[in-house]
Amino acid sequence: MKNIEDNLIRFFDIEAQVREHINTHRYQKVLISELDNWSQICSSLDTLGDTGLALKSYFESEYPVNAGLSYIYTYGLLQALFIQQDAMSHLSEAFEVPYSLSDELKNIRAVRNASIGHPTKNQVKKTTYFNHISRISMSKGGFTLARFYDEGQSEFIDVDFKKTVETQLVGINNAYALISEKLRKIDEQHRTKFMGQPLADILHSTMGYMFEKVGQAIYSPSSSNVSFGLSMLESIEEAYNKFQSALKERNELPDHTQYDLDEYFHAIQRVKTYLTNSNANDFSEADARIYLFYLQKSHKSFESLAREIDDDYLKE
Repeated sequence: MKNIEDNLIRFFDIEAQVREHINTHRYQKVLISELDNWSQICSSLDTLGDTGLALKSYFESEYPVNAGLSYIYTYGLLQALFIQQDAMSHLSEAFEVPYSLSDELKNIRAVRNASIGHPTKNQVKKTTYFNHISRISMSKGGFTLARFYDEGQSEFIDVDFKKTVETQLVGINNAYALISEKLRKIDEQHRTKFMGQPLADILHSTMGYMFEKVGQAIYSPSSSNVSFGLSMLESIEEAYNKFQSALKERNELPDHTQYDLDEYFHAIQRVKTYLTNSNANDFSEADARIYLFYLQKSHKSFESLAREIDDDYLKE
């Protein structure tokens, strides 16, 4: 049981790594752009997780005394193994990672097909087998499969569930690890590409001085103050255009951030309109001050976002 427990721990650890990758916005946005492939990834991941839980629960639960339920337990475990293999095949396909069944995993499929898939007429190559599970042999640890073929020949196959599940998990985990490693390399390459271009450098510290000069243009609107304040506002706008472009390039621009930026650019335009035409009837000095307060306050939020993304790119 210790080997099965250890392999299940590894199984769920790898699942968590893959889910973390696909739920990261910069990768999720790309994956969702191909909806069928995205649906295949989600379906395969959920199915793998479900079958992992089924295997875990099988060995943690009491085996039923009732004969009918014993069959349900046996059928369920073998079917979970079969489904798990298919799910791994389709997840590998979706991520374009080579995957092929080992002879050991093929043998597990063969046992499933003979026992519960097509037991009453099980055709393998040119031989037809007629199988049934020996009821008296059934236990939590497995069962004996009776096979009859070729006009009276017979054989009895002992199925050891502990050995079977351990073999399956080793094979599935090896395939899962290949997917996780590919995604890790994709992430590493992406981080490396942008690690030397911090977003925080775009929203640099001297922008505080720029906001002060825009405020001075509003509070003391002399010709020189307005001219200089307007040039500072245009520099702020330029910095935010660069910030937006950098987020897009990194694939770090979710819809809610784009919405916030759109509002920010709108506020810049309103203040710019005021500074170029302070006599506008629909926009007072008080309005300009309110918009400037919004720009300064929101700037702090964008600075925090930039640092958060930069820190994420520096993580090992």
